[in-house]
Amino acid sequence: MSNLAEKAAAAAGWRLLWLGLLMALGMGYLVFVLYGIQIRDTRTYASAQEMHTFRRVRLPATRGRILDCRGRVVADNRPSFCISLYIEEMREPGPWSNTVNRVDGMIDKLSQFLDSPRIVDRDGIWAHIYRRRAIPLVAFDGLCDRAVARFSENAGKFPGADISVRAERVYPYGDSACHVIGYVGKGQPGGETGEPDGEEEEDFDFLLPDLAGRSGVEKSCDKELAGMCGGELIQINVVGYKHKSVIGQEPVPGKDVRLTLDMRIQNAAEAALGNERGAVVVMNCRTGELLALASAPRYDLSLFTPSLHASDWKALLDNPNRPLYSRAAAGVYPPGSVFKPVVAMSVLSHGGVDPHQLYDCTGFVMVGGRRIRCAHRHGHGHPLDMAGALAESCNPYFIELARGIGWEPYIRADAEALGLGAAPEVEIFAAAGVLPSEEWKRRRFGEGWRGGDTANVAIGQGFLAATPLQVAVFTSAIANGGNVLRPRLVLHDGETPGAAAANVIRHMNWKSGDLKIVHKGMFDAVNTASGTGRRAYIPEVSVAGKTGTAEYMDGGEKKKNAWMIAFAPYEDPEYAFVTMVEDSDAGGMSAALVLKEVLKSVYVPDYAPGPELKHTDAEEDFAAFSGDADVMEDAPESPRFDAYVENMDASEEEGAGGTDADVADAVEGDVGE
Repeated sequence: MSNLAEKAAAAAGWRLLWLGLLMALGMGYLVFVLYGIQIRDTRTYASAQEMHTFRRVRLPATRGRILDCRGRVVADNRPSFCISLYIEEMREPGPWSNTVNRVDGMIDKLSQFLDSPRIVDRDGIWAHIYRRRAIPLVAFDGLCDRAVARFSENAGKFPGADISVRAERVYPYGDSACHVIGYVGKGQPGGETGEPDGEEEEDFDFLLPDLAGRSGVEKSCDKELAGMCGGELIQINVVGYKHKSVIGQEPVPGKDVRLTLDMRIQNAAEAALGNERGAVVVMNCRTGELLALASAPRYDLSLFTPSLHASDWKALLDNPNRPLYSRAAAGVYPPGSVFKPVVAMSVLSHGGVDPHQLYDCTGFVMVGGRRIRCAHRHGHGHPLDMAGALAESCNPYFIELARGIGWEPYIRADAEALGLGAAPEVEIFAAAGVLPSEEWKRRRFGEGWRGGDTANVAIGQGFLAATPLQVAVFTSAIANGGNVLRPRLVLHDGETPGAAAANVIRHMNWKSGDLKIVHKGMFDAVNTASGTGRRAYIPEVSVAGKTGTAEYMDGGEKKKNAWMIAFAPYEDPEYAFVTMVEDSDAGGMSAALVLKEVLKSVYVPDYAPGPELKHTDAEEDFAAFSGDADVMEDAPESPRFDAYVENMDASEEEGAGGTDADVADAVEGDVGE
């Protein structure tokens, strides 16, 4: 028995020994693994834990709204639900093509699961990886509630994908004032390149994109509208399931921006333009506030939200009517006879001319041995003083005035003081136009200034070109007694519409008696039977105005741009008006009809825009309302300034009033930005 007990005790000892050895080996293995994790590979596992456990996400701020002067919302925000792919979490070993394959397959899988078309192709994935890998790739946007709920219930099937919410712009007034409001695009921290700057790259793992202004007020007031971003810490597992999220800093919404525009007047101006290509400007001639800055045709701002498709962008760029083009602020045209009040004020100030002396128009004036005709081919039928020449828009009268005093220095200097030749300092892009001089012509064409050039610019043609906004600035100065105002589109905090302090750029030292003569001529243009602007008459308010019809040749075809300027009330001017219609009839017809509708929107209670305006080209109507047209027989063939080198010699061409009505092609500014 003792022998058996000894054997049993020995066997038990061996078992304990083997068990101890196994335990020692197990402990050794655990120590080895812990050494690898905690010491040898600590950086690798720490990085992996951080990437797969937490996301530090930059939260964009809600963009501020844009309001009109009465508080009407013209640009607002709404939430858009998106599915974003976090590229760094989907990284595959080896070349980036492996990751692209995985992402591309994930998008296909999501597209089938959500029954939603994909908006990112393979090239888009590559572009995102190269240009903005640090931010999530938005693979689907504008998802409906059903799609959002379905994805949320099955998020574990799509590692690296997550729902994000971003704001997108909405426009309660549709395409109205689109050139003023401007469009937005995806903004990236760090600027236009889309690469985050160093500070933000350290603070966040993933950067959700902001909206950034690309044109108009959205661009000029982007800093105020953008607000300040916030941050969020999200804890997830390896398949992307969220355990919890902690907001580190709430985003600070952007500030609202209030415009000087009155959408009631803006809409009326756009309705009056209808399908015509043209522009309307309504400016407070006491403060410089712009109540309307309308351009036609317009474009749909909603095309840019949440993002603009390449096909839509191409269609906008290829549209021959150039809807992206702000004709009111950037359209450069010959002003035609609406420039005559500037000539009149300059001659009265510097020329010592008797404004009451009568002039007998014979229907033409001789310049350099050639005739420049008046639109009234046989004369006006009665002698004209300065006020009468303004009312009936006599070309020979103003050509003779300008020849007597010369284009330089006086008339050109006054035109420059009134803002021509320089881009207005307004909150959106505005063109400078062209204010020619002898030095300018020598530099551009290699020849000096001639008498025909003076004749051309005296009636607002030749090399002279201006934007409707510039014309509104000098019309306001004529209306208010000589204060040249900076036009404004944005009201600052605490400012009351119509009562803001005027920003006077300069004051013209005009005599009140001289202004009365010009004012009377403009009043008679609207309120007498022989006035070229009488179609703009409305009984509700006394209006003073001036029409203009600038002719040019395009491919052998004679075309006209119709203008009309006005201010009201005549006794105490408050608003200045400018209307311009491209390739139209005469200023006294189409432009006057547009102006009449705009005047009604301001001065007629309960005004509602009527049906589309009908214009007529009847010969009797043209004879009655085209007195401001410069009749040409040998006008330059090309409407571009560059062609003048070969096609124009103003001192020798009869009717040398032809000019560049489409210089706008060369100064499109923000278009396509």
